[in-house]
Amino acid sequence: MCLGCVTISFNIAAIAAVIPVISFEFGLSDFEASKIIPFYLIPYGIGALIYAPLTRFVSYRNVMVCTMILFAVTCFVCGAAQSLGYILGARILMGVTAASAIPLGLMVIGELFEKQIRGRLVGGFFSCAFIASLAGIALSGVANWRWLFYVPGIGGILLAVSFFVFGSGYLNRVHVGHINYVRALRNIKIRNVFIFIFAISFLYHGVHKWYGIYLSRVYLLNQFEISICFIVVAIGGIFGQILGGVLSDKKGRLVSCLIGVVGLSIGLMLLIGIYPIMILGLILMLVSIGWTVGHNGLSTVLTDFPDEDRPMIASLNSSVRFISGGLGFCVSAYFVEKSFGLTFFSIGILMLLLSFTLKHIVAEH
Repeated sequence: MCLGCVTISFNIAAIAAVIPVISFEFGLSDFEASKIIPFYLIPYGIGALIYAPLTRFVSYRNVMVCTMILFAVTCFVCGAAQSLGYILGARILMGVTAASAIPLGLMVIGELFEKQIRGRLVGGFFSCAFIASLAGIALSGVANWRWLFYVPGIGGILLAVSFFVFGSGYLNRVHVGHINYVRALRNIKIRNVFIFIFAISFLYHGVHKWYGIYLSRVYLLNQFEISICFIVVAIGGIFGQILGGVLSDKKGRLVSCLIGVVGLSIGLMLLIGIYPIMILGLILMLVSIGWTVGHNGLSTVLTDFPDEDRPMIASLNSSVRFISGGLGFCVSAYFVEKSFGLTFFSIGILMLLLSFTLKHIVAEH
């Protein structure tokens, strides 16, 4: 399951880094080329709702085999595309198929492992995503952007074959139990956690997914320099996932969430200024660590809910994060065109205000 996370995560951050290059190759503005972000995020969020119900009838292994094959096909289409339109069309199906990996991974963690170690396992699981993202970002600095699609396409094919040939006995199982998203959301504790996740993802993606264009326009960095900044962000993310897992297990979910969201808020507010590149790198790392520490805390909270709710929660988690992230990116486009710094500062203030609600949402878990 970790390899599935690696495959779908390889180009998530790197695509944002190469938007200026894609826009130049196709003769478009960078804001027009940025459509490739929500054309993936929103379909991913919709697709995430499919897989928990599907695992009642189809084994985990077969779901992963089919989705990884389709994911690979869409990657190859994007890599070979000669216009933005083909990329946007393929990105829709890419998002839907990629959405299988995270919900199924969280379902497996919740079903197989004890509560006391889930935080570290969730941290390790999502660290795989940041390691893959780090590799993709490194590639974006030295290779043509099309390889950001070809590499995960090849990985998807290899992963599908490995699931088919070497899948463990557990992955041959189907999920036993009813899937009812409405029933899960009637639980006020679950609903409140997802309202918070929607809000924070909406705000965060209104910053993070603009990094490539922000660094190109505000700091006038070239593609290699932008990739270096993204590598710094990815390294911070890996450290943050590990730290968040330890904090969640040792100090509690609430502490992890509070440290993460407050650190994230401070980092975003600092982006109102213009800094030497080394200072900027440290701020971007603070933002990344804050996001991932809080992300781990919230994800671990979700694994603590009863077994009968866990499949719905795993799918809702991905769905809410990506749909809200795509919407946040689209809404923020109007504001970042006016001012990146003021937009990021305002989002940081809203994040800080949002942190005051955490005690009521997470305290009982």
